[in-house]
Amino acid sequence: MPNRKNAEEYILTLMKDLDSTGYNTQKYLEIFKEMSDTDFHNYMLKLQNKQAKLVFFAPHNQDIRLTTEKLLVIGQKYNVEFFEYLNFTENKDTPDHKTPIKYMVVDLPYKRQSQNLVKKISIPEHNKTIDYLTYQPTGDSKGARISYPELQLLLGLGLERSLDEMVRFRGGDKNGFAAYNSMFLRYGNANIKTLNNYSSGVESTKSLKVYLTSMHISNTI
Repeated sequence: MPNRKNAEEYILTLMKDLDSTGYNTQKYLEIFKEMSDTDFHNYMLKLQNKQAKLVFFAPHNQDIRLTTEKLLVIGQKYNVEFFEYLNFTENKDTPDHKTPIKYMVVDLPYKRQSQNLVKKISIPEHNKTIDYLTYQPTGDSKGARISYPELQLLLGLGLERSLDEMVRFRGGDKNGFAAYNSMFLRYGNANIKTLNNYSSGVESTKSLKVYLTSMHISNTI
C-alpha cells in the first residue's frame, strides 16, 4: 500500500527526530511489522479521530528524554505552533482584548483537588497503630492529612520548619518521631534543630528504594 508506506515513513522520521538513539524508531518498526493492512488503516483512523495518540517510549536506565529546546526545534520542522495570541472577553458589551505577545498553549492532564474540610479532618483514637512500610499512623491512629497543594502553600509562605515537621518527623521518620513524642511528653514542645540529631530518614523512602531495587531498577533514593 503506497499510502501505508508514506505514513510509516513519516512516523519513523518523526521518531528519529525525537529520539536520536533509534530506540523509538525500532519500536515502531516492530509495531508496524505486526500490523495487517486492515489493522494499520484502523490505527490511522483512530489517530485522525483523536481516539489514539503516538506514544514516545522512554525506558528506565536509558538516556532517552525530551527537552523543551528540542521540541521547539522539531515543532518548527513539522509546522507545530506552540505559541499563540490569546483573546480575552470580559463581557458581551466590551471588545476582545488580544495579548501583545504570544503564549505557550499545550494540552496537559489535570486533576481537581478535593479540598473539602469535612474530608480532611478526623480525630485519631490513639497513637499506637503504625504502618511499618511507611512508619506513618494508620487505622484508628490516622488523623488529618496534608495534601501536596497545601505543602506548596507552606513552602510559598516560607514555613520550611513546619513543612519539615510534617513530611519528615510526622511523616515517617522512625527515630525522629520517637524523639519528637518524647520531647513533647517531657517538655511540652519540640525543637526541630534538636530532633535532627535523632533523624533516621523517612521509612517510606527506604521502602520505595527496596521496591525499585527488587524490580532491578537502579536508583539513588
